[in-house]
Amino acid sequence: MPAEMPKALQRWETTRQKGKLNFILINGVVCWGLPMFAVMTFALNRNSDRNNSAGMILLSACIWALGGVCFGWTIWTISEKRYQKFLASQKSE
Repeated sequence: MPAEMPKALQRWETTRQKGKLNFILINGVVCWGLPMFAVMTFALNRNSDRNNSAGMILLSACIWALGGVCFGWTIWTISEKRYQKFLASQKSE
């Protein structure tokens, strides 16, 4: 008798239907990279003697966007492996 799919994997099944690129852009860049950029660039440096020039802000935005892509891709990969492992375990039962 196959085990019922855990709620987290059911949510992942819905999320993965939207696509990998969508997940990376929304969850990685927008939901993780953008807040990190704002906090690390403006909130933590507001009392610093260092000037936030336009070039430094742009560099910071690029770095955190790339970090968001890496974060989103990593979460996608881990979640997909868990999902595929569950599906494989269901086939072997």
